[in-house]
Amino acid sequence: MSVSRALAHDVEPLPLLDDLLPYLMNRLVSRLNRNLDAKLRRRRLTFEHWRVLAVLTAHDRSTVSVLAELAVIPQATLSRLLARMGERGLVRRSMSRRDSRLVEVRLTPKGRSLYEEIVPLAVEEYRAAVVGFRPQEIEWLMAAMRRMQDNVGLGGSGPS
Repeated sequence: MSVSRALAHDVEPLPLLDDLLPYLMNRLVSRLNRNLDAKLRRRRLTFEHWRVLAVLTAHDRSTVSVLAELAVIPQATLSRLLARMGERGLVRRSMSRRDSRLVEVRLTPKGRSLYEEIVPLAVEEYRAAVVGFRPQEIEWLMAAMRRMQDNVGLGGSGPS
C-alpha cells in the first residue's frame, strides 16, 4: 500500500527498514564488532575472546551461564571457547563454592594482562564511532541506551 493511499484511509504506513532503530543499532554494532575482530585476528584472537575477557574483567568469577548471557555468546559455543582459553592460560574454571552444580570462570593474570593489552583496540573503535559528538551528546546516548535496556528487561549490569 502506498503512503498516500495509507494516509487517505487513516492507516499508518509501515516503516522502512532504515527507519527502524533496532536495525540501525544492529548495523552499527555489527560494523564495530567486525572492525575490532579484524584487529584482534592479527593477535590470534576473536571478537568472542574480547567479550569474555571484558566481561570477566568487570564480573570476575562468573558462572558459565551468566558469562554466556553477559558476553552474548551461546552457552555451547562459550564452553568450547573457554576450553581453548583455558589451554592458553587465559581463564580458569572451577566448581562454585556456593553451588557445586555450577562452574565459575575467572581470569588468570595472563588473561587480565591480555585484556589490558587489547582494550585500547576497543576504545579506538568506540572513539571512531563518536567523532564529532559533544560530551553531552555521548552522555545522552548512554542514558538513552540504558533506558532502552530497562524497557526491554535488560536493566542493570547483570543478567536478566
